[in-house]
Amino acid sequence: MTITLPILFNNRHILPSGRLPLRVVPGEQLNTVKYAMQHGLDIGVCMDETSPIGAGIGTRVTVEDFNTSGEDRVLTITVCGHESFVIDSIKENEEGVVVAVCQTLPTWPEREVSNDAAPLAERLQIMFDRYPELSSLHKRPHFESLTWLCQRWLELLPIPASEKQVLMAANSCSDTCEYLLSLMKDPH
Repeated sequence: MTITLPILFNNRHILPSGRLPLRVVPGEQLNTVKYAMQHGLDIGVCMDETSPIGAGIGTRVTVEDFNTSGEDRVLTITVCGHESFVIDSIKENEEGVVVAVCQTLPTWPEREVSNDAAPLAERLQIMFDRYPELSSLHKRPHFESLTWLCQRWLELLPIPASEKQVLMAANSCSDTCEYLLSLMKDPH
């Protein structure tokens, strides 16, 4: 399916069913959020545009909440991820906002957690217990869903954007599961 979205470049990935707080700096980012809110549009979140591959794949998000905090009073929006997409074309509109025509990527089919993949659920539960702010983003976690687990791990792990992009573009969570399990078995 083809969709047109204002694009917000960020240094973090969000995937379908994910929730993420994003700091919105004044200037281009703030203008993009204002434009989307004024026109009732969802936003496409992509990795930073300076990355050669980073701008190619992103996720359509809706803004669930926003607030300003800290001494700098920078806006933070909490977004919810829907479907991932690949950008076909990108341009700046007459209001100075970057807008992209995108093709949605297939949604990963739901898979249950097998015994082999159980460490993904166990270790994410430990992360949620250790970091309540992470847990609070996911009111109803789906530790039984391998698809959901793989998406959350891709959001959290500091792996190169190019690797995340390849995994996000796959038709299922299988490659991501194998990749994550290999990381857990091979201590770095």
